[in-house]
Amino acid sequence: MEQIIRWLLEDKNPEIQYRTMLELLEMKKDDTEVRDVKNTLLSSEVFDKVYQKLKMGKKWETYNVLSAFAEFGLTREDIGIELDGYVNALIEETEFQMMCGEALLLRNLILLGYGDEPRVREEVSHVFEKQKPDGGYGCLSKKPKINLAKGCYRQTGTYLLLAAALKKKGYAMPQQEKELVNYYLNREVLYANHDHNAFVVPDLAGTFYPLDPVKIGLQMAMYSLSVLGYGADERCKKAWTVLDSKRDGDGHYILDKALSKPVYKIGKVGNPNKWVTLYALLAKKDISY
Repeated sequence: MEQIIRWLLEDKNPEIQYRTMLELLEMKKDDTEVRDVKNTLLSSEVFDKVYQKLKMGKKWETYNVLSAFAEFGLTREDIGIELDGYVNALIEETEFQMMCGEALLLRNLILLGYGDEPRVREEVSHVFEKQKPDGGYGCLSKKPKINLAKGCYRQTGTYLLLAAALKKKGYAMPQQEKELVNYYLNREVLYANHDHNAFVVPDLAGTFYPLDPVKIGLQMAMYSLSVLGYGADERCKKAWTVLDSKRDGDGHYILDKALSKPVYKIGKVGNPNKWVTLYALLAKKDISY
């Protein structure tokens, strides 16, 4: 474990280094070493390249930047007041309606420190009210829909991430939380309801990164369930086994698939991946598996 943590703390990836310090090692934000790493991140090439993609009127570019900054562990206070202008413009333009990306947008806004904004609070409550009878959430595409009464496994992953963000930031949990969690536990996280030997969506039974509204990697689902307090549930055991099958001999987790054009470098598919490893370690931090 010490070797893996040293790997995650390498100076060449200040975004992962900072997130590791804050969440895995639980260091305080005002710790001198943590402040130094944050300042290094804010002046780094990776931060600058992401920031330069912010453009008024370019909603998906802004959406992806917000996701990146949330992943880096940064907040609106860290980034500066200029970010508020882009966030406000995005909300005004879209009213949060970004097809399948709405719940993930809200998750990122919560993590970035916008959770007390009235518009964000109201929309968070609204999106959870769309829950299907099976505990999942339906497709938001404008194309003709099938299985209208059932949750979409791809889409529901973003609601699980949103619930985990609310929990981490200390906000009141939606009353739909239990049914949402059971949507996963009743299928042993990643299996079809009628056959617990068949993956419900095969490409989501592996490690995928970075976040995408319809592609939430297994490490992210397990992380979210653990944050919500269900990582040690007996019904997660098979999913932990699948996730651990992605680990190499040194304990690093392999990246199975990735976005074709992420807004920040995340590593090569098929290689040990720091982001996947960090999330896997965070998911297992407080459980016995």
